Amino acid sequence: MAGVAAIAFFSFASPSMAGSTAQGISFTSDESYPESISWSAKQDTFMVGSVRHGLVAKVDEAGKYTGFVNDAKLVSTAGLLVDDKRNTLWVTNSDPGVGDRTNATTQGKLAGVATYDATTGQPRAYYDLGNLSEGTHFANDIALDADGNAYVTDSFAPIIYRIDTAGKATTFAQDPRFKDGDGFNLNGIAWHKDGYLLVGKYNTGELFRVSIADPGKVELVKLPEPLTGADGIQLIDDQHLVIVQNLGVGRTVELVSTDGWASATVVRQETSIMSMPTAAAIVGDDIYVLNSRLDTLFDPAADKVGDYLLQKF
Repeated sequence: MAGVAAIAFFSFASPSMAGSTAQGISFTSDESYPESISWSAKQDTFMVGSVRHGLVAKVDEAGKYTGFVNDAKLVSTAGLLVDDKRNTLWVTNSDPGVGDRTNATTQGKLAGVATYDATTGQPRAYYDLGNLSEGTHFANDIALDADGNAYVTDSFAPIIYRIDTAGKATTFAQDPRFKDGDGFNLNGIAWHKDGYLLVGKYNTGELFRVSIADPGKVELVKLPEPLTGADGIQLIDDQHLVIVQNLGVGRTVELVSTDGWASATVVRQETSIMSMPTAAAIVGDDIYVLNSRLDTLFDPAADKVGDYLLQKF
């Protein structure tokens, strides 16, 4: 999820109709402002969230947008993850203050995770992670390990939570380096099969490697430059990672590491066509980056929009 207080504004050409082109897949909705994206190979569809309406919808490869989950508990849906193996949809629930259901009791305080049947959309479980600690909260992104344990970033706390396969939610990792100021800190998260998490820090552009066996072991990944505005992250394979940047950067980069993510280098980058790229999904050999246009939602003076782009990277 992008930071609210320091969003830069841009003017971009935008596709006006749904459909698939060389640029990617454009789609329209009722000003839903999706921030996250996940691909279900089983259903052959993307699932996207909504910062404004707090719902989950499906977008097919032709750009057709169809509502899927509309749960009154959800204020703003940030992170999404479809687990095809267990037929489960994971959704993080937060309140940045711009949703239809925002209210004084939840704004800046909500950190929830909901699970649904990925085929029917029926609710399965709900976890109130904000009750695990005091202060402000924003449940942002989510990753799953091979066993199905979930790891969730809280951008305001900032904390990494764990929800185990028995449904027990705990504070998994905390570190003083996770927080700089009151804005968005921890953001994107990915699980690596060698036993650690890769976690991006939005405001400083740092990337952390967090041991799963010993969550007190938090190491900085050496980067050639700070990746400021690092939002969604997606592992392509063991050595390649995609990081989507906004906060005035507006690009997607591919990193490669040959030393187990002690360090990494940038091997490819691409500027976003539309504003506020926020998340990436892998579909076969292709990578799609969601251009969310969230800058226009958080700017009270901006015209609100309903067309978005899954840009091919």
